[in-house]
Amino acid sequence: MIFNYFFIKNFIKAKKNPVELAKMSQLSTVKIKGFFREKDLFLSDDMNWHGAGVIIDKKDEFYVILTNLHVIGFWQIYDSDLLTPEINEYSLDIQTVNANDWVIVHKILVNAKLKDFALIYVKTATDYPLLPLSRQKPQQGMKVYAMGHPSGLNFTFTSGVISAMRKTRSDLEVPYQLIQTDTVLNPGNSGGPLIDEKGQLLGIVVSKMSDKCGLNFAIPAQEIIASFEHEEFVEFPLVPAQIGLFVEQLKQGLHH
Repeated sequence: MIFNYFFIKNFIKAKKNPVELAKMSQLSTVKIKGFFREKDLFLSDDMNWHGAGVIIDKKDEFYVILTNLHVIGFWQIYDSDLLTPEINEYSLDIQTVNANDWVIVHKILVNAKLKDFALIYVKTATDYPLLPLSRQKPQQGMKVYAMGHPSGLNFTFTSGVISAMRKTRSDLEVPYQLIQTDTVLNPGNSGGPLIDEKGQLLGIVVSKMSDKCGLNFAIPAQEIIASFEHEEFVEFPLVPAQIGLFVEQLKQGLHH
């Protein structure tokens, strides 16, 4: 089954000014706050983090948020124990720009090939605009904009250009592409949108190269669309006792 509702076809859209782009990307961007407690024999380890996500669709009564695998805590959980992590508390809360309340997560889907993206399904009574994935091919020199929460500075808007297209591999040695950009990005931007001058969602922010100015990366929308088409997603358990084994098995490539 092809997830047509997650992305838009190519069509001509007018360029928008940066003020319009900031407003539209802000309304579709969320803040994600995560927490888990890993039980050890003598001392339990607590982990807190935050990142961003972007609302790409509404399916039935649920909004679908795209973010990074690491923003749902996958790698933090995996690295929390040399053996199978034993998670006894886990939470992932969502906050939008117009709401003071944190929205509870209904379901999480993760990329089984360990490409760094995941989907979060939430329910809220408030209506939010969508930023559907675009099939527009990223090109070197294109002007781009990012929205996120660097260092806890919520809903920060930055701009730059696409510096290059790069290749990388997931931890399961599956190749995929990255967008390299000089857009200013920092921890807290992860999972947030990278859009073009027409407001199309070209991808999501994934990382920056530590201490290297101007070396920042995003996962192109085309990679995410391809994962929908190849059905590369599996459901992440929300029951804490099931999470540790799931994470370990997925890291070993046993869930797909």
